[in-house]
This record gives sequence, structure tokens and C-alpha cells, in this order.
Amino acid sequence: MAEIAKKAHAQGIKRVTAYSSSISKSIHEGYGVHGTYDEMMRDFEYMNRLTELFDEEGLTFCYHNHYHEFITVYHGVNAFDHMLYNVDSRLKFDLDVGWVTSGGYDPVEVLKRLEGRIACIHVKDFYDLQKPWKMVEKDPSSKEGFTAVGTGVVNIPGVLKELDRQSVEYACVEQDIMRNLNPREALTMSYLAMKESGYVW
Repeated sequence: MAEIAKKAHAQGIKRVTAYSSSISKSIHEGYGVHGTYDEMMRDFEYMNRLTELFDEEGLTFCYHNHYHEFITVYHGVNAFDHMLYNVDSRLKFDLDVGWVTSGGYDPVEVLKRLEGRIACIHVKDFYDLQKPWKMVEKDPSSKEGFTAVGTGVVNIPGVLKELDRQSVEYACVEQDIMRNLNPREALTMSYLAMKESGYVW
């Protein structure tokens, strides 16, 4: 943590983000692998400690979600809600609205719920909401579902409108796997789709 803080200060970076936890074990260990409730709670203890330590360094600690936090349920409560109940409210979110949608939730409603805790947004889109769940499998045929922003089923206009209302600083366009366009074309398509909304310049 001290080394991360040192590098962040040297580069003028103000936020540090964790992108996985035991909740999303399948990112590293294969589709369908989830951590236990006890592992999740241990992770929350770590997050609380890191939130405190980074705060002392003048840095904001953030968490980047995937779909796992919304579909993984312990004791009748999804892991995302467990996180909100158990982790220091100083923890901010790099909320990925594509994965929120893939997890079965309305990203606009989640954004409203997290008002004041949004560090930035990852904007991605899907033409199929469940195929990307298997993106870590070796079989390339399972790595489907991603598409350029504005060409899929994620409520991009609603998300951008809510980001504007909350005065969120910026959004990152992300597409894990190309569909029919190459990366440059997909980025251009995504930018133009967002610009057409009137909330992006």
C-alpha cells in the first residue's frame, strides 16, 4: 500500500481502485467460481483498512464492480448491498454500468443510490446480457455479448443524464472484446453515440 501511495503521489494520481475481490473469483479462477461469505467479509475488513490508510495519504480508495456483486447472494442479500452495509462510506465507486445491467439491475437507479460516492464511470454496452459472464473461459465462442456503446441494450442516455445531474467528472468507454468493428471504429462509434445524447462534448 505504501508503494502504491508513493507511485500515485509521484504521478499526481488522486484515486486508487481495486477491481476484484473474493466475490468475483471467476475473473481469475474460471466461470462460476464464487467466494464464501466469510471470504467476502474478510475482504470488507481489508477494504475498510485500505480506505483508512489511503485517506491518511490524501488518496481516495475506490472499487470497480463486475456483474458478480449483483448476482451473488449471501443470506438473502446480494454482495453489492453487503458491501454498502459493511464498508466505510468513504469508499468510492468506479461504477461499470454495463456490468450493473448484466447483473440484472438498472444502472440509473444504482447511480442514484450511490450519489456522492461516484468517482468515475465505466461505460460499456452489450447486445447479450449473459454471454459476457463466460468471458474468462478459454473457448472463444463463449466470449460474446460486447458491442460499441450506444448499439446495445444498456440505458446509455439515462446513465449520461444522471451523470450530468450528479456532475460526475468523467466516464471511461470500455469494450472488452470487439464485435464487428475494430477498436478505433468502436471508440469512434461510442463517442458519437454519447455525443448525440447532448451530455458529452
